[in-house]
Parts: sequence; C-alpha cells; structure tokens
Amino acid sequence: MRRGGPTSEQPLLVLLLPDRLEALPQRAPVEALLAAPGVIAVEPPRVPLSAMLAGIVAHRQAKRMRLPGVPHAIAVFDAHQIPLAGALITRHPEAELWALAGEEPQADFTFDVAAAPDLRPAWERMERLGVESGRLGSERLR
Repeated sequence: MRRGGPTSEQPLLVLLLPDRLEALPQRAPVEALLAAPGVIAVEPPRVPLSAMLAGIVAHRQAKRMRLPGVPHAIAVFDAHQIPLAGALITRHPEAELWALAGEEPQADFTFDVAAAPDLRPAWERMERLGVESGRLGSERLR
C-alpha cells in the first residue's frame, strides 16, 4: 500500500491498482493523484487470482485491510477489481465507486486518467467528497 500521508480519520480516495505502479501505462497521472494527501494506492497481490477466487477472497481482504483513514471513494482501473471494491464499499457504504480507465456501468464517477488532459475533474470530485487533493485549497481549510 502506498500512502499520500493521511491521518487516521481523514477521508480517503483508495486506488486499487491493476499492476505495480511502476508497470502501469497510466503511471504519470496515477502518481499525480498519489501526491494528494488523501490518496493511497493498493497494489494487487503478487500472485494473480482468478475472477472466481478474487470474488471469494475479496471480503476477507477488505476486512484485513488497515487503511490510514476512511474511504470516501474506491477507484478501479478494470472489472477484475470490482469484487474488492465492492467488498470495501460494503464495509464503508459512504464510499463511491470510481472507474479511472473508462466506462464502468456501476461507477458513481468515471474518468479516464490516461486520456484526460488534466486531472481537475478528479480533484474537484475528491474535494466534494472531503478528500484532500492538495490542489484546490482544501489543505488551507484545516
């Protein structure tokens, strides 16, 4: 898990990465998101899980995850991450589901980080959810 430095009760955007950060094609915009104080990343398991197994273990993973704050948004990059995102949202029902690599029918917010010229829509949505972006002035309110 990579951290942007949030405190224990701070609202979070949790990025469920589909691969190690270093291997992501959209690495630069993901790193820009991770620079925000309220954003953390969760890398996938080292041993890939089948879709069926991922669905079975997702609730256990979510329960064991020690997050440094309260998720207000859970972001996925592909459909394989939906079981874990769903399990996290079950534990944190106030959290939104975000799709960061194109359309996802059940997502509350869709934003393609690889295709967007800037991240302002994501920063604005974060701020509306109370997640500190470090970009739009939220850090001055504390």
